[in-house]
Amino acid sequence: MAPVQGASTPQKERYTINLKTIRILVGYVFSAGLLVLPLCAASRWTELNVGPFYVDTDTDVGAARQALDQFEQVRWVLGALLESQDLPSVWPIRVLLTDQIEKRNPESKFVLQSGQWLLVAAPSAPMPLGEVAGILLDSNTPRLPDEVESGMRALFSTLQAHGSRVTWGGAPAKPDLAWARMQLLATRFEYYSSFHIFFTALKSGSSLRVAEQNAFGKDFDALEKEAAANLAKGSWQAIAASGRPLDPRRDFGDHSLDGSIAAVYLAEASLTRDPKSAEATYKSAIEAGRAVAPLGFEGLAQLASLQHRDPKPDLQNAIRAGSRSAPVYVAAAEDLPPDQALPLLKKAAQLNPLWGEPVFQQALLAANPAEKESKLKQATQLDPRATRYWLELAQVEMANGEGVSAQGAWLHAEESAPTQAERDRLHQQRLDSQQEREDAAENQRLRERNAAHLADEQAQQSEADRIRAAEERANKTLDSAAGGAQPSNVVPWSAISENKKLRGQLIQVDCLRHASRLTIRAAAGNVALLLPESIGQKLACGVLSSPRRVSVAYNAESDEEHNTSGVITSFEFQ
Repeated sequence: MAPVQGASTPQKERYTINLKTIRILVGYVFSAGLLVLPLCAASRWTELNVGPFYVDTDTDVGAARQALDQFEQVRWVLGALLESQDLPSVWPIRVLLTDQIEKRNPESKFVLQSGQWLLVAAPSAPMPLGEVAGILLDSNTPRLPDEVESGMRALFSTLQAHGSRVTWGGAPAKPDLAWARMQLLATRFEYYSSFHIFFTALKSGSSLRVAEQNAFGKDFDALEKEAAANLAKGSWQAIAASGRPLDPRRDFGDHSLDGSIAAVYLAEASLTRDPKSAEATYKSAIEAGRAVAPLGFEGLAQLASLQHRDPKPDLQNAIRAGSRSAPVYVAAAEDLPPDQALPLLKKAAQLNPLWGEPVFQQALLAANPAEKESKLKQATQLDPRATRYWLELAQVEMANGEGVSAQGAWLHAEESAPTQAERDRLHQQRLDSQQEREDAAENQRLRERNAAHLADEQAQQSEADRIRAAEERANKTLDSAAGGAQPSNVVPWSAISENKKLRGQLIQVDCLRHASRLTIRAAAGNVALLLPESIGQKLACGVLSSPRRVSVAYNAESDEEHNTSGVITSFEFQ
């Protein structure tokens, strides 16, 4: 589980403020129109935790236990579908139950602030279990078909938990076909035993049609008709689900939460709605010092970003104060030279090893192509829904000549796009770059062939060198025994062999050990000639995407070993 960003060790202190002090503080609050930290700190907060969930309350611990029970049962039931008994969340999920009406999230929606999901609600408010299921899906699956994503959220919104007794599948707030399909498959006797197989197929990239047919052994169109009929009937019966055995009164430990920390959480949840109050709370947190000070600096940095000001000073202050928030270190690394940015990004990855962004940013800074590719693959594994990770990986793999791998990365990029319009745009972009990927794939295959041929040539050359050395030793022995001198003014074969000229298009260069084999397209057909290193021409190996006109002179010597028709004596581009 990822560490709680910005949390601290529970404190044992209790805050007491006399009546005179309260009158002074209340007078200041209403005169300034702000809610400041000391007033919130006067409340006694209790925190309960299980897995990635934290529920804090200053009013009703019983309601907090009930909320935590529901969250954990959502995680347990979804974990069974995903075949994982301990589903993680990239970010902690925190709910604050309070009667402070002005601090509650509108429409009971979670907000992502300071490295955690935050929701402020009344103790009696229903918990947004569908949204919690969505957060866990985002953290544990690649992007699923749109109708599955929305249908699963709607299905989990109907879950009800009382201890270990769990039901789901009753009427949602807004029933639609996506919900009716998931409700049918998860609650109907003949389908629910194979529901996890259906979900596994979706995770592996199968379409909805293929996943349904493979999991349930039934025609897709017939299942769709059943789902439509399920929606039309307008009456749905919840069924029991296999919940986690637990007792909220026994299994959820509780401890006190520093009221000043709770005040910062409340401010973060309402930051965009009430930035002035949030700013006052952050500054009070900084003045209070201790473990709450880093949270205050982090909040001021967020506020600066919202107001289009430079957050770097506040980020640096948060780091110096001992911030435990991974986003702080990633934001602080932005625009810094690699030698300064990398330690910050590595610290962020250490603080939250489930977050892909620090690894992705390290990949962008990597100078070594192999290291860059490795980091990008790691980032896509951490967050397979991040389209830009896949696109960057595809570009790097194409640059490295890995056309087949790049094709796979492009397909993953399409699948990860959040909207159909974005998927269509990426699909067209992939088609437009098809030739580039094909050239990269062909060059990769050519390099592999050339590498194998070069290894074979090296082995043959080594054997030939050994034989020539033995011949030279033998000839020296014979010359010494004969007592004669070696012949002088020997005429080389090239001086008497037939010299020819050729003009055509250079279409391919095969790199050999001490030479290159050129394939030239001439009027009479393709001619393969050997280009020695002594000619001094340095040519890139592979098939030329754009053939170039050349003029060569060569000795017509057939060479079966290299499969050439002669040795080039002069070479020039036209």
